[in-house]
Amino acid sequence: MSQQVQLAKVIRKDQGGSRLRETVNKELLVSVVCVTLNAAKTLPSLIKSIGDHKTDSVEFVVVDGKSTDGTINILKENENVIDFWISKPDDGIYDAMNRAMNYVKGKWVIFLGADDLLLDGFNEIVTLLKDTNTIYYGNLLFYGKEFLKVYDDYYLTKLNICPQAIFYPKAVFNKYNFDLKYNVYADYHLNLRCWNDPHFNFVHSCHMVSYFSDGGFSSYEKDVIFEQDKDMLFKKYLKRTSYYRYLNRTLGFFGMFARFIQNK
Repeated sequence: MSQQVQLAKVIRKDQGGSRLRETVNKELLVSVVCVTLNAAKTLPSLIKSIGDHKTDSVEFVVVDGKSTDGTINILKENENVIDFWISKPDDGIYDAMNRAMNYVKGKWVIFLGADDLLLDGFNEIVTLLKDTNTIYYGNLLFYGKEFLKVYDDYYLTKLNICPQAIFYPKAVFNKYNFDLKYNVYADYHLNLRCWNDPHFNFVHSCHMVSYFSDGGFSSYEKDVIFEQDKDMLFKKYLKRTSYYRYLNRTLGFFGMFARFIQNK
């Protein structure tokens, strides 16, 4: 057996999707990306929700970390919805999200977990995507409740913008990667950098984009390094007034005033 035939077999085993059977490249607006590892219990519901909302301008890409629970069979069975999937070992969720940029074709990218769902507002917000230096974000169902917040500089010290509601232009990932030293909040770190970057704007849309599951890994994993760096990151990337309001909220007036005197 020739080396080329052997290589082809490896490729068919580790990747697939309808894109590999196409001869014409489509003009794509949005890439929906899901990174998975042993997600066989929840992945079918996500795939169905994407199939219900997918159009010719939207692709679905799955980057799997070499699952062993039947996830790969589910990917193979749903290649009518999945444009491209690949399964290789990775160094965690953010490593897989960084790698996904090698496979997406859309001008904007949104990340979903295998236990999330797309909602009808997804199609509405897709029609608004115009400026390729703008990060658009919408609303979502968050822990069973509607989350409708329009962010400002200070509110970003309270809560990260949920990635399941954000449409990042591809230009963001031409400039930045997810920093792997933050094992849970690399997306929070990315949003802070982009918020401070004059080349990017954040625009809110009132449409309900997705359902965010209660069981995300941030609910049980701790990001010790992010917690250690958080004060420094807020000071570096946000307005000084927002930073000191955050210190006043977390340390109290005298703690905030001491930091102010020390210029910390």
